[in-house]
Amino acid sequence: MNAKSPSAPATRREFLRDGARYALLAGLAAASASLVSRRGGALPNQTCINRGICRGCNALPNCGLPQALSFKQATQTGSIP
Repeated sequence: MNAKSPSAPATRREFLRDGARYALLAGLAAASASLVSRRGGALPNQTCINRGICRGCNALPNCGLPQALSFKQATQTGSIP
């Protein structure tokens, strides 16, 4: 068998391989964290409860449907009174 003792120093190849492995792991963790922290976008199985009329809808602040997102953007820029 080719077993190493735990106190033997790591070779350059093992050091680089382990470094690449941990860098990849850190990158995956960062990508996962950014995807989890994103807000917006339609939620699965989300349906409109107000027949597409966003003005005055109680669900508007948490709505991610395309029409609601468009309405929010339009009202922020002030193009809709």
